[in-house]
Amino acid sequence: MANKTMSEKHKPARKSLRVNEYYNPKTKRYEYRYTDTFGKKRVISSYRLEAMDQVPKGKRVGKSLREKEAEIQSLLENDINIDGSKLTLIELLNEYLETLYNRKELRYNTKRSYDHVVKSLEQHKLGHMEIGSVKPVHCEKWLTDMKKKYRGSTLHIQITLIKRAFEYAVDYDYVVKNPFRRIYTDTSDSKVMGALSIEDMNRFLDFCKNDPRSAHCYEILYILFWTGLRVSELCGLTLDNIDMERHLIRVEKQLQFINRVHVVLNTKTTNGIRTIPMTDGVYECFKKVLDKRYVNGGIEPVCYDQNGNAYDGFVFLGARKHNTIVRSSVSEYLENCIRRYNAANPDKPIRKFEAHTCRHTFATNMQDLPPKTLQSILGHSDIRMTMNRYVSAKNEEQQLIEVNAIANSLA
Repeated sequence: MANKTMSEKHKPARKSLRVNEYYNPKTKRYEYRYTDTFGKKRVISSYRLEAMDQVPKGKRVGKSLREKEAEIQSLLENDINIDGSKLTLIELLNEYLETLYNRKELRYNTKRSYDHVVKSLEQHKLGHMEIGSVKPVHCEKWLTDMKKKYRGSTLHIQITLIKRAFEYAVDYDYVVKNPFRRIYTDTSDSKVMGALSIEDMNRFLDFCKNDPRSAHCYEILYILFWTGLRVSELCGLTLDNIDMERHLIRVEKQLQFINRVHVVLNTKTTNGIRTIPMTDGVYECFKKVLDKRYVNGGIEPVCYDQNGNAYDGFVFLGARKHNTIVRSSVSEYLENCIRRYNAANPDKPIRKFEAHTCRHTFATNMQDLPPKTLQSILGHSDIRMTMNRYVSAKNEEQQLIEVNAIANSLA
């Protein structure tokens, strides 16, 4: 026989070995030797030859040699990279992300989101499974578990990245098909809280303007409500971005708080580089900000980008006039103003909202602009983002006024 060796004398009785199957008397394990698609010689082993065989006392139960052989043959028939199929999902993600980062420059927030996906998978069994063993049922179980922890938009980011990583694995012959192909989630529970009504916005801004403790926030909040600027973009404005003569705001960077340092970054997207027209009210607010602006000791605060380039002359400075402000600063201002407003107006309080709600409110108030103009002002690459995510339907009272105005003009 082709497999007749000295070791065969020591194999358990009544076991008929196939071609390339052996019994190792030293380890007391059955072995299967084969050559992979890259010509590399490999060995797999098991204490059991068939699935019904008993496991030696004190040994862990595992797949039998014949079961492992069947899996190997399936991989070989599909030209699968054996080493690749044994990567864990976390290892696959890291390999895919390294390739992705080498291909193109991704923005800081995007990388941070991807890092969060990897850290999340480190806490789940799926992340430590070999990708060749991941089945749709494992993916569905992961999704069920994640829905208990994350909202739809966060889950959507995770699913999208994992799908892309598995597509990468398919392309490089690590796996035959993508087990995440049919995994998706509903993002309707992630919708950002809608815009404030015009009445609530005006009442709130009037209060901030006249309240002694909130007055220092008025110009910042007014500008956010009437420009649609992202908070990080407002914080990143420098004096050369404000064209008071032409009533224009040039957006070309943002200021973020990263690792306890204020860092200048590019805009969120390439479409984020844009010019925003000032309303008369916004112009007056910028005029007041610039007229009142000063720095202690005449030394301008300096912030750096990730390449070490220095920026100074920031329009908005902190209360002590020697440091720049970031999103958390504005969020704190806003939270305090809402608290004071509700304390002063217990019979007609305003709902709590985030600074980003100002951007949604602007989009809603300006929805009568040509859609492409509004899209350009907001810095969106897709008009669907503008109309579906940012523009809210006006309230019933406002709809009644506008419908009647149109009807009367036509009559």
